[in-house]
Amino acid sequence: MRKFLIAGLAVTPVLLFGFSSGPPQGRTGAQVDGGITCNACHRGADVNDGVGRLTITAASYSPGVKQTIRVQLTHPSARRWGFQLTARVASDPSKKAGTLSTSSEVQVRCGLTGTQVAPCGEALEFAEHTVAGTSADTANGKTWEIEWTPPDSNVGDVIFYAAGNAANNSGTNAGDFIYNTSATINPSAGGGPRPAITAGGIRDAFNYTSNIASHSWVAIVGTNLSAVERTWDDAIQGNNLPLALAGVSVKINNKAAPVYYVSPTQVNVLAPVDDAVGDVQVVVSNINGDSAPLTIRRAAAAPAFFAPFAQAGRFFVTAVALDGTILGKVGVDSRARRAARPGETIQVFGSGFGATNPVAPAEQLVTGSPALAAKPTIRIGDATADFPGNGNLISSGVYQFNVTIPASLGDGDHAIVATAGGATSANTVFISVAR
Repeated sequence: MRKFLIAGLAVTPVLLFGFSSGPPQGRTGAQVDGGITCNACHRGADVNDGVGRLTITAASYSPGVKQTIRVQLTHPSARRWGFQLTARVASDPSKKAGTLSTSSEVQVRCGLTGTQVAPCGEALEFAEHTVAGTSADTANGKTWEIEWTPPDSNVGDVIFYAAGNAANNSGTNAGDFIYNTSATINPSAGGGPRPAITAGGIRDAFNYTSNIASHSWVAIVGTNLSAVERTWDDAIQGNNLPLALAGVSVKINNKAAPVYYVSPTQVNVLAPVDDAVGDVQVVVSNINGDSAPLTIRRAAAAPAFFAPFAQAGRFFVTAVALDGTILGKVGVDSRARRAARPGETIQVFGSGFGATNPVAPAEQLVTGSPALAAKPTIRIGDATADFPGNGNLISSGVYQFNVTIPASLGDGDHAIVATAGGATSANTVFISVAR
């Protein structure tokens, strides 16, 4: 990857006198922030006097792939050091670019005013020195290393603005040397192997069946899918789920799918809302290009129960009693305290059960627990299970049903099968029952 080493030019200081624990935000000299400087407080030589030097070292970025940014400040006579750095989208510097991380020598403050510290959400971010990061009574210079995670998608060029204070450690605001610089980096040109989906490598993530529907959790297996492993935990913005994660995006029937998890060999996504029924194409994209499309069967519904534990080819449902007790196959599910009881009402969960009323967009967090538009049937063993209403979508890709275990069932493991929209869930899913 190309690297950039940009020497300090221009205008702007970072406070050190009175701010050894970090300057106020917005002191990097970025014109979009008002071009604010601190030279009136730190009196000394002119800004960028040519004696000292401030540089930013950064590499071309791959979306979502963390890298280390280095800010180096040198001066022959200074004995204490301070800095502030911000990352912005070059095409619109009012927008932040990615996230900056803290360390023992670096803190991150949020917004142009206030006292909020990272995580900053959608607010602007300013990385700056801590008290320890000023390295008092040290000569020659100081280098700070800041971990930076770029945006999850290609936003074009990114510009870093930084300011540095080479202070004399006198305890006053006189005799300090202020430097200012910026550095622009571009997205990596890629050039690596394109992502590839394995034949037969698209499955419902709950039961590994080959059908999907709106609000299905979908597992995609392949090679060169992502350069890193990551979940969407830090990528949700407000109510919006990420449509790209670490530079990886997925389209199902040419509709963008929210991306929950990426790794080099697997990507998990939430199927977007779509009325299409039949064979559709799935494409995984990253900075190296698009995968060859792979076809998957899309249905009006593709019911699948949450059954994360398996034994001897059987998948066992994890359920919840109305008092909050975790129910399941004891000895297989380490969280399960007991089996379900005949006649007991329990909560079971699934994905892909079909349309809701009102419609819930897959790319947003679920609000209001919308009900299924059509009621499915659920059988446990040889009996039909009762449940009130139609069932509800309670979170992204997760439907809930308050099912009463048929009183006629004996102790043992019984198949639990749902039918919705003309589709039937896998017959390999079981629920444990004991009196």
